[in-house]
Amino acid sequence: MFSFILTSSTLLRAIGLLGLGSALVACQSTPKQEEPTAPVVQVAPAPVELTPQQKVISRLLAEADYCLSRNQLLNPIADNAHDRYRSVLLMEPENERAKLGLQAIALRFVDQAQTAAKRGNLSEANTMIKYAKSIDNNAVVQDAANSLRKQLVNIPPAKAYVAGEGEIVLDAKMLQAKDPQLTTQLTGVAQKAKQTDQFVLIIARTDADGRWVYQQLRNAVPGYLVRGDIRIGSPARVKLVKTLD
Repeated sequence: MFSFILTSSTLLRAIGLLGLGSALVACQSTPKQEEPTAPVVQVAPAPVELTPQQKVISRLLAEADYCLSRNQLLNPIADNAHDRYRSVLLMEPENERAKLGLQAIALRFVDQAQTAAKRGNLSEANTMIKYAKSIDNNAVVQDAANSLRKQLVNIPPAKAYVAGEGEIVLDAKMLQAKDPQLTTQLTGVAQKAKQTDQFVLIIARTDADGRWVYQQLRNAVPGYLVRGDIRIGSPARVKLVKTLD
């Protein structure tokens, strides 16, 4: 038989080795904890303060877009899309929104010219082309105008409209210019409508023209409600009728 005798120094060394082994095992078994990451806070950029001129431009563009949506292209005076877009370009010549607005107005007149040409109204078609070119004579408008001119060559002139009973044809140029002479003519219609208690049927090229005619009729007979209706058509005219169809 063999016997082992441990000296005190050997025993201490063994205990030390056991302690070191336990410490190593403990280090390996304990997972390393990551430091918590601070949340990222996004700071919204400060709002940009508009200059007084930029505020005016923003207001004019909004009003111009509204007028364009109502087809108030050149009229009423001082309350139309064209004047407002032009005002913006005087303050900011490179404003793209104003440039596009003028192009949209010009194309509206091209559309009106094409509609007039289909009806055989060559004079009105040519007038609408002139309006378009005076507002924004860009390549698109030029191409449309040239194409329309080719169409006009083959379209026979329209026959003169013959007014029916109780019907008054309104001069297109006077209506476009809101001529005071036309107001005088409409006053007579309004007074007759009041005397006979008849409806007034208004036929106009645009809704805006029709509304202007109706407003003149209302102004001509204060205190009396002129009953009437507006329909889109040409030539512009008013007609007294007993009932509206």
